[in-house]
Amino acid sequence: MPLFNLIVSHLPGKEGYFEALRYLRAYIEGFHVFYTRQSIILARVPDPRRAVKVLSERLPPDSPILRVIPVDTVVQPYLEDVKRVVAELYPRIIPEGAKFAVRVEGRLRSRSGGEVDRITAQREIGAVVERPVDLRNPDYLILVKVVKAGGGAAYAAVSITPPTLIYSKARAR
Repeated sequence: MPLFNLIVSHLPGKEGYFEALRYLRAYIEGFHVFYTRQSIILARVPDPRRAVKVLSERLPPDSPILRVIPVDTVVQPYLEDVKRVVAELYPRIIPEGAKFAVRVEGRLRSRSGGEVDRITAQREIGAVVERPVDLRNPDYLILVKVVKAGGGAAYAAVSITPPTLIYSKARAR
């Protein structure tokens, strides 16, 4: 199991954090906080996709929770590591013929040194997936979100999921 398998963003401030935590603990059995920082909670749950479904159905419109992302795996924030895990995971998740898109949020690095710009990272990750690309209306989204945790450690959280299984308060309205 990865260090965390759910990323929750919420309204800023202590009030936003504590109210978000109240909803998460009430609606998701087995919810455990791994780390929290600047309006983001990294958590472990028994089933991240089920957690997103439950939250999508139950969260009230005035909830402080803005976005919830299920995470398949967590790796070091290197493009090479992300490409390797995407190549391993996608055949089991994205059916033949299903369309996909790649989105990178945050900065990945190269093992040879330096940051990789977002567009280059998205293209290189997409190149390992043997499925048709559809940037406007994909059946599956490969989302790579770089997050920082305690002690300055950075991680690349990789999610391969239908876009509808990422909760967005803006889309829920």
